[in-house]
Amino acid sequence: MIATPSSGAVLRIRVIAPSGPVPADRLNKGLRTLTAHVAPGAHVEVSAQVRQRWGYFAGPDNTRRAAIEAAFNDGEADIIWCARGGYGASRLLDGLDGAGLDHGGKLLVGFSDVTALLAWAWSRCEIVGLHGPVLTQLGGLHPADVEQVSAWIRGDVPPPAAADEGTVVRGGTVEGRMLGGNLEVLRSLLGTKYWPSLAGCVLALEEVGERPYRIDRALTQLISSGALRGVAAIVIGQLTACGEPHYESDSPTAADVVLERLEPLGVPVVTGFGFGHDPTRHFAWPYGGRVRLRADDATLEFLEPVR
Repeated sequence: MIATPSSGAVLRIRVIAPSGPVPADRLNKGLRTLTAHVAPGAHVEVSAQVRQRWGYFAGPDNTRRAAIEAAFNDGEADIIWCARGGYGASRLLDGLDGAGLDHGGKLLVGFSDVTALLAWAWSRCEIVGLHGPVLTQLGGLHPADVEQVSAWIRGDVPPPAAADEGTVVRGGTVEGRMLGGNLEVLRSLLGTKYWPSLAGCVLALEEVGERPYRIDRALTQLISSGALRGVAAIVIGQLTACGEPHYESDSPTAADVVLERLEPLGVPVVTGFGFGHDPTRHFAWPYGGRVRLRADDATLEFLEPVR
């Protein structure tokens, strides 16, 4: 059994769906992987809200927000694991009172649209989260990535992650807190009180389903607004299904756009890391936790546990 480091009690996991509706088959597959391989022996409670559908949300805003609050205020819960991304988490932030929630010691896990919640938790409460697979992705992941997220859940620090066939723009070694997430979701927080300060951080970005010109537009806004001023380094994860239609064959690729827009910042940039929307590969990283990027070696070292 997995036990909490402090008390030796059985790990308790609350599952919520702050964004889109959750396919039952993928949820059940993810739950089986969670209980068999990631956190054997853990007590897992799935919020009733997770199985709701309300348009393109997993229930109305007040229902989804109530599930978040209940999970944070559950005095026995250790981990809050998001079932799926999609869209909708950012609609809930204005109604969440970070000061009124019992968030001490809880770990929030998710990515994609959950970037909004991870950013809220860090910027408003300085809660370190885990940017990692949602449950609907977890069931299809490679065993190495399942073991890596399990190490985080156990309270261990996983081995360094290496970029796969990536590109290095400017070498060097940089340490800082790792922040970021999904590019489009992060961009949508610009100008709100939930935007996390990126000064001195290692910024991590991934994207899915956005054509290269849209990635260009998003990065241009972040650069022009000054939001990236002071960033220490940038790591790029998967750019999944971000190509152009066949009739736009002369367009630059998403990877080309990323390099062209970020190179002038003058900081280390490494592409090709294995986190994001690939259905079989996704390593988890600490949202707000300290890391060391060795750009010359295209490796990312994790420096502290998340729980």
